[in-house]
Amino acid sequence: MLVRAGQVLAGMSEVRKIVKESTVAEILSVSGGVVAGIILSSMTGILERVPGLLAAIPAFLNMRGAVFSSFGARISTRLHIGELEPKYRLRGLALEEALAAFTLGISQSVLIGMLAYVVSLFMGTSPSLLHLLGIFAIAGILSNVIMIVITFYSDVWLYRRGIDPNNVIGPYITTIGDTIGLLTIIISVEAMGL
Repeated sequence: MLVRAGQVLAGMSEVRKIVKESTVAEILSVSGGVVAGIILSSMTGILERVPGLLAAIPAFLNMRGAVFSSFGARISTRLHIGELEPKYRLRGLALEEALAAFTLGISQSVLIGMLAYVVSLFMGTSPSLLHLLGIFAIAGILSNVIMIVITFYSDVWLYRRGIDPNNVIGPYITTIGDTIGLLTIIISVEAMGL
């Protein structure tokens, strides 16, 4: 009976830790969502100049969150089971995971550009396939590099401080991905002179 009571108390302690760590991440996520919304609202001129862009932005941002939350979870798992040392070095298994995330992010970015083109045609606009592919390829490359660095170093930093990255990395990285994704789309449009 005493052993069972001790197990319940230990379990409650773990629940408190998870709630505490997750709450901070969720507050950051909501705040970051507001920042991403402000950035998106400032893009009205770009959205008017580049037909089809608005159709692709939600998919592009969602993909950033999905790819890099998964990348963060894989790094966190490898840290927990001892396959990775909690050091700020992106090599070995960590580099393999990063290359997989990068490849997935680029292929999905190009696919999103193509889908935006097709959807825009059905909506009656006349987008440029080359413009959409160029925008999302450039934005994909830039955001992938930035997100790999942020996700990997955040995972290691959290783990070294005794915070379980699995409790934090999902909402945190999704929000960072939204902001970085929008900024890299703006940079890509400007780089292409559109």
